[in-house]
Amino acid sequence: MVSTEAQAEILNRLRNVKGHIAGIERMVEEEQECSSVLIQLSAVRAAIEKIGIYILENNAVECLMTNNEQKPDDKEKIERIVKQMLSFLK
Repeated sequence: MVSTEAQAEILNRLRNVKGHIAGIERMVEEEQECSSVLIQLSAVRAAIEKIGIYILENNAVECLMTNNEQKPDDKEKIERIVKQMLSFLK
């Protein structure tokens, strides 16, 4: 799927989200304001979306570069297109 370095980064980000969700659980148990809970839920949603974009960014070029005979120019073109797509999604 992804390189070892990217995998470590993804797992780290997921663990942060997991901790954030635990904090939201405590907020609900403590009956904190709904607006505060919703803000934190929005932050978790944004973090998850960023994880997805990170995975796309780190994996897209390898998936598209399936032919070993492709030239470095091909890789640069693919990287540029992937960056444009991700920029549009943000």
